[in-house]
Amino acid sequence: MKTDPASDKKNRTAARIFFYVLGICTLALGLTLSTKTKLGASAIIAVAFSISELSGIQLGDATFILYCFFIMVEIVLHLLPGRRAPPDKRKALVIDVLQLPFSIFFTRLLNVYAAWIPVPESLPVRIAVLVLAIILIGVGAALTLDMRLVASPGDGIVQAISDRSGLELGLTKNIVDVCCVVFTCILTLACVHKIIGIGIGTLAGMLGTGRVIAIFNRMFGSYLIPLGKKS
Repeated sequence: MKTDPASDKKNRTAARIFFYVLGICTLALGLTLSTKTKLGASAIIAVAFSISELSGIQLGDATFILYCFFIMVEIVLHLLPGRRAPPDKRKALVIDVLQLPFSIFFTRLLNVYAAWIPVPESLPVRIAVLVLAIILIGVGAALTLDMRLVASPGDGIVQAISDRSGLELGLTKNIVDVCCVVFTCILTLACVHKIIGIGIGTLAGMLGTGRVIAIFNRMFGSYLIPLGKKS
């Protein structure tokens, strides 16, 4: 029995969108849980979490401000002349701008999750929640990346710096994470003379998230990754 190419493409597109949205929801839940443990948030979200704690604004709102900054940096990097400039600047800028609606949806989810999820009290429960958070962050990141739609500004800024600097993507990610941790430490020490948002959970997230992504793709990548490839 022959399949209708148009119908097959439509079903594939619907599946990509479904798994992409599922990935966003999962990623937002994992990041929110990491902040609730008080053991240290993931490196990038720690910046927003510290700003939220210092200013009193909601986590999602602080994350939106941070993401807008990342998007502006990406636009500047893509507009700069040079031999590593993107071959199609218009396409690069469109992708950058599309990260704005992603940021709006994603950060509203953070606010909803933050309002609904209580802070665990006992240390064993907090550790268990941290492990769950790292798993959810890895799974959510894998789902969104595998669908190859709009990347989060946190991933977009890493890709843009990697493209313009010539540094390997993984190394660039490590550098960005370290810069976020250092900035958070300096900011919170300067404002309240103690470190907020950074802890063992930050290190665990930096080490564990990549492993979760690799394991998830090893188990399910053969089913999911082809959905993100162009027909």
